[in-house]
Amino acid sequence: MRKTVVLLALLVSATGMLAADGLPPLPHSPDLFVSGFFAASIERYYGPRSSVTGPHAAPAETAAVYSRNVVRRPWGLAFGPDGNLYVANVSGATPGLARVNGPFSASPGAWTALADGAFNDVAFGPDGNLYAAGHGAVRRYDVVTGAWIDEFTTGYPLTDARGIAFGPDGKLYVGNYDGCVTGPTGCTGTRGEVVRFDALTGKFVDVYLPSGTGGLQWPWKVAFDPTGALLVVNWTVSGNNNVLRFPASQRSPSAPVFTGRGTRSAAFLTRDGWFPLYVAVGPDGQLYVSASNSAGDAGDVLRFDGRTGAFIDVFVANVDGGPRGIAFAPGSH
Repeated sequence: MRKTVVLLALLVSATGMLAADGLPPLPHSPDLFVSGFFAASIERYYGPRSSVTGPHAAPAETAAVYSRNVVRRPWGLAFGPDGNLYVANVSGATPGLARVNGPFSASPGAWTALADGAFNDVAFGPDGNLYAAGHGAVRRYDVVTGAWIDEFTTGYPLTDARGIAFGPDGKLYVGNYDGCVTGPTGCTGTRGEVVRFDALTGKFVDVYLPSGTGGLQWPWKVAFDPTGALLVVNWTVSGNNNVLRFPASQRSPSAPVFTGRGTRSAAFLTRDGWFPLYVAVGPDGQLYVSASNSAGDAGDVLRFDGRTGAFIDVFVANVDGGPRGIAFAPGSH
């Protein structure tokens, strides 16, 4: 009996099956990757459930640098089904899209050019291919070869697609902004909206959130929380920028129109004087938001309670070049 107990203790110790309090330890947290806009780099930080915090540089790099000189002005980020990180470039300089080897590859941080163009955001569709949003229609690329497939969205003209996300309802959601709505006498104002397209065919479904809905004015990144609620990073004329939240219960499959439309505010994440740009759900269920200063050349990644929207802390301070896109790596390490 004693031998059995000793053997069990040795196995537990060797495999790390139990923590000091007798409970199974938490898995290692996926790292956080952030695009440093003016630094033309991708930064890497330990995840929220890791035993250490702060920068987690790639081999042969320093500070938080994971990959440098990837694209001229990196913005949106997304990990693909191949475990690699895909980067959007808003500047129009070559390349417009790049593939950065993931943390589990033989050469983490090495990158290759994928396609030309100017893009704000990237996402992966149900077909496993890469979708890129910029000026005009959302474009689709083969994730293996990098070859352009088509202009995916049809039936509704997009002006400046700032953020895209595939929803749990089988739709592609696009945050669209028009800074010059044309009228008989020229520009008559601006329009910020969230437009839906079929995730398989790319056909226009509806303007899910018309301009002004819940306070929507100038949408940036769109994303979904674990409950299926739509999150929209939103800038306003007044400067009271925020992240809006639209619960899944307000979507109707038979008549897919937001039922809470009107003057009711949908503000969920708020903070005085901030410039939020990108939002992502962390492995701890909390919400992470990249926020720049007014010049855009500095800023932090902030953490908020995913249930209440309450501010928790500055998770990463002073991202080199100013933070834009954020993404958590798949798996654990």
